Amino acid sequence: MDEDAEKPKDEALPKKAKGKSGRLILILGAVLATGTSAAAGAVIGPALARKGQTAPSPAASAASAEHGADEPPGEVAALDPIIVDVREANGDAHHLKVGIAVELGHGTGEEEWKRLVPRIRDSAISYLRSLSFDEVSSAAKFDSIRSELGERISHAAGKGRVRRVMFTDFVAQ
Repeated sequence: MDEDAEKPKDEALPKKAKGKSGRLILILGAVLATGTSAAAGAVIGPALARKGQTAPSPAASAASAEHGADEPPGEVAALDPIIVDVREANGDAHHLKVGIAVELGHGTGEEEWKRLVPRIRDSAISYLRSLSFDEVSSAAKFDSIRSELGERISHAAGKGRVRRVMFTDFVAQ
């Protein structure tokens, strides 16, 4: 009887070992499956996300190119804030504070930039003072103000010296 009593104990040990190794295999399998699916999602996901989307419109492509989205950023120089008065239709005056940063064109050095600042500020102030309070406080007009100001600053600085004009502040009170 001792032999029979020992057999179940011997048989029970391998079953427990099989159970632990089986769990280990399941856990490793789950980890590998998760890692593989994550890698596949990272590779295939963007292609699937684009599927069904329409190509960007020519206007969107032009706006992206205008703002240099595909180009690495260049050297940026900030102007001192510009504060001007703008008027409502009834004549009431309001203050407009605009912070402007300019991404310089390639080859525009610090000394050249210092000489350009008065021209740039003059063109910005002249344009901003021509606007009404209704225009500067309208969200619909913001992009047109930005593009017109950018054109005027680029023209004042000269061809190729300014790549992009960005607002760092735009506060109308």
